[in-house]
Amino acid sequence: MLFNTYEQKGLLFNMNFKEAEGNFASYRGDLVLELGEVGDAHGHLKPPVHTIKNTIVLAENDKIKLYVGSLDELSLLPKVLDYYQADFAADVRILLFVVNIDKPLVVDVGGLSIAAIGMQEGLIWNELIDIAALDKGDFKGQSPTQKIVTVHKALSDYKPKGDKVSFDEALKRTVELKRAGRGPV
Repeated sequence: MLFNTYEQKGLLFNMNFKEAEGNFASYRGDLVLELGEVGDAHGHLKPPVHTIKNTIVLAENDKIKLYVGSLDELSLLPKVLDYYQADFAADVRILLFVVNIDKPLVVDVGGLSIAAIGMQEGLIWNELIDIAALDKGDFKGQSPTQKIVTVHKALSDYKPKGDKVSFDEALKRTVELKRAGRGPV
């Protein structure tokens, strides 16, 4: 399974779950974009330098069909491609929630059209099911993988909003925003 390979490489971080079901495998958690350096004589790594947070990934036959996550900075997008593009299916759907953009964009990079949506706070899963026009009832009795398959199917006719731009142009449209943090309530 693709996510077992990622786990062996140390690319899974803050994992909620990884699961396989039939031809599908799914993962929710953070994915590493830059491994931490060796932290001790035993070869243990320090925490990753960069991650893509709250990812929702669906693979079919070890090819990624849906890749969703949150980036603090759009400039980290090439790292996503460096680590994961080789595993993308030809028809992969990529949606990234990016902290430092304030208007949606469709970024053309590496032969892909990536939907980039500005978001400083919120839950990726909730935003994703809103985009897919689903509600809780659509997931009744489904396993975690089946839920992600349902979202993927619902996104089949999704048309991302925003200007279609190159990666270089997208970088010129970033703003000075930070992820909103929440403390104890």
